[in-house]
Amino acid sequence: MGTLTWVNGKNILLDKFDSFGDMLAYANANPSKKQSEHGDQSFCETANYAEAHKLAVEGWHAVRPEVERLLGQLSEQIDNRLDMVSELEYATSGGAVDVGRWLTGEPECMFSFVPMPNERMGRVVKIFIDYGASASFSAEFIRQRGIVLCALVDTLQKMRVACEVWGETAVTFSNQIHSTVVKLHDATAQMDIDELMFALANPSMLRRITFSVRELAGCGPSCSYGRTIHTEYAADYGADIRIERLTEQFSTMMQNPVEWVVSTIKGMELI
Repeated sequence: MGTLTWVNGKNILLDKFDSFGDMLAYANANPSKKQSEHGDQSFCETANYAEAHKLAVEGWHAVRPEVERLLGQLSEQIDNRLDMVSELEYATSGGAVDVGRWLTGEPECMFSFVPMPNERMGRVVKIFIDYGASASFSAEFIRQRGIVLCALVDTLQKMRVACEVWGETAVTFSNQIHSTVVKLHDATAQMDIDELMFALANPSMLRRITFSVRELAGCGPSCSYGRTIHTEYAADYGADIRIERLTEQFSTMMQNPVEWVVSTIKGMELI
């Protein structure tokens, strides 16, 4: 039902979950679902709350082909930069001889190029995603944005960069702010991008699961969910990559997703 918390210089109602599973269990326990249950399928992607919950638990893979197509385009841009770093190593045996060393009688005159771990391997990147969107954004638009986010996370995983992924969405109503914060993936856990697809790309993540959380917090009369605003908790988190909420139809992320993913990775000095 939201805890009054001092965040970023403001008192806000905060529902914070340490895992997506915790959030699902809490939202599912809502005894009087309103818009989270009755929202139109064209708005939410799913027919009702039960379908959304089932997909969230069992997995939603409908966007996998689109993610794979985007990953194919990305591989053309970054694969040649993902090779292991090689270091010259001398020994008494090896792949080739250093004639100079051999002529001086140096026993370790043979050399090989030994692959060494790249600096990015073992690195942890914290990603904070504001998944909020006003009603003016279509379910398809939210879905397409999520596909790009899935491609970013999947690309980082292929680069052997561990990801800690958080999601947040905030609204203001009746002079009050409510924020839902959830850890979607822990960096110490094995990544399965398919498990993240619902949370990152299905509109029901916001319009059914999160709406149920807001209903439990009493967000406005008859659960008029207020006005979507920028995240509050994210400012105190210190994310490496912070994805802001949807505010416009035209952006580099949406117009040129390959360029956006590559520039984001470059900005982290990972390639």
